Amino acid sequence: MISSSRLKTATLLAVLYSVIMVSLSIYFYITEGFGRISETSTINIVQDIFCIVLAFVLFICAIIGTPQKGRSLDYFLLMLFTNINASFTDEIAWLVDGRPEYIPINIATNTIFYICNVLMAFFFWKYVTSFLDLTSDRLGIWPKLFTGGAIFSVALILMNLFTGIYFTVDAEGVYHRSDYYMISNVYIYLSMALTLVLVVLARKRLKKYQIIILFMYVFLPLATGLVAVFSYGTTLTNAASIIVLLLMYCVLHVIQSREQFVAESELATATAIQKNILPRIFPPYPDKTEFELFASMTPAKEVGGDLYDYFLADDNHLIIIIADVSGKGVPAALFMMVVKTLLKNQSINNFNSAAEIFYKVNNQLCEGNELDMFATAWLGVLELSSGTLSYATAGHEYVTLKKKDGKFAIIKERNSPPLAVMENMHYKEYELRLDPGDIIWLYTDGVPEASNSRGEMFGLDRMLESLNKHCSGTMKELDAGVREDIAAFTTGADPFDDITTLCVRYNGPVK
Repeated sequence: MISSSRLKTATLLAVLYSVIMVSLSIYFYITEGFGRISETSTINIVQDIFCIVLAFVLFICAIIGTPQKGRSLDYFLLMLFTNINASFTDEIAWLVDGRPEYIPINIATNTIFYICNVLMAFFFWKYVTSFLDLTSDRLGIWPKLFTGGAIFSVALILMNLFTGIYFTVDAEGVYHRSDYYMISNVYIYLSMALTLVLVVLARKRLKKYQIIILFMYVFLPLATGLVAVFSYGTTLTNAASIIVLLLMYCVLHVIQSREQFVAESELATATAIQKNILPRIFPPYPDKTEFELFASMTPAKEVGGDLYDYFLADDNHLIIIIADVSGKGVPAALFMMVVKTLLKNQSINNFNSAAEIFYKVNNQLCEGNELDMFATAWLGVLELSSGTLSYATAGHEYVTLKKKDGKFAIIKERNSPPLAVMENMHYKEYELRLDPGDIIWLYTDGVPEASNSRGEMFGLDRMLESLNKHCSGTMKELDAGVREDIAAFTTGADPFDDITTLCVRYNGPVK
């Protein structure tokens, strides 16, 4: 990831470079072109200047006017830059053609022009693969073939300086194509054709207008290029490329960016709703001294499928819930909200049996579950006057208990299937007796399965070690300590799953 300061520096340098190219192209035409070149050369030079100016304007628009940045935009900018250089060197080649004193410049500019054509084809491949969000591992050997082909083509162009395989400049300073000129276009046409094959294969992921624009980028310059192959004179390949780049920017980037902006706005709204639906005030009941509670949830994406909840069913019963919905993103978040609502409604109406709550909620979730989503869950009812904790688990992680003078240990019991898997499931109910000072720790699988860059998981042993290291403080400090240890362990790795925790210390009945 490029830092903001480096990106600004690179942008300023690119703008400066483009301004210089525009200025030099106009200056050389005025000082070297008027009255010295043929009508054909003038037409080619004017279209080259047009391409440089339009590419510069497009570059500025892409930088300041595209809300969504990414790799596809980077390659789009590279195509613009390559077009600027191709147009500039083509202009200079026309200006110095037939002038013996500029033979080295004629050779150099034509060589660069040939290389730019290869790079345009290569960057188009990179643009399409990044636009389709295709990674190298999914493309197999093809990225290496495209890169190797581009390097080999550039090497042949450089060898032309010694062999004249593509072109020569005679003693009078006149450019001549060789009989093997067409070889220079093999990589260009072949790579673009294969890129279009990829577009066809991925057509279900694209809209019709996107497919049309990508095909136009190949066929319009190809048509003008074929004309130039068989007749050395007016060439409009650069103009055709820049016109399609303009369409590509307007149709692909602007429209796509607006659609993505709308999607991100909706996602931000879903994120805000999720944050507000989970209780976040701690301590939740300042006047209740029988317990101390803290919970937190960190989604792997903008929104997640984990949930926690706690509330007083009456003055003597605290309901504790933690759950993990299958999947990630917006669908999981929506299903999570449904699970949370049903669990809370059933718990308020009947808090005497955690197993009965699960039975009713499971049947409700199974109705119309066409997406086949499910949720693991743990629900406990803590009687504050006695410390009795009755609970049921639906495929969820085991509860972790610390007695006042002991260490954290996992309480293993026979688990039941998750919610929304099968109707009329009966869940077993368990019971623990908490003494003053005892702590229970609940978590989702994102805690033990948090992985580092080497693929190692945090695991239950590290979790217990972390819990015992931070258990002397408040519940908030315990939660923060474990999360710090997870963050230190996973440094450099992308988050894979939501991490949700809930801890309760039972202080005993009011005296």
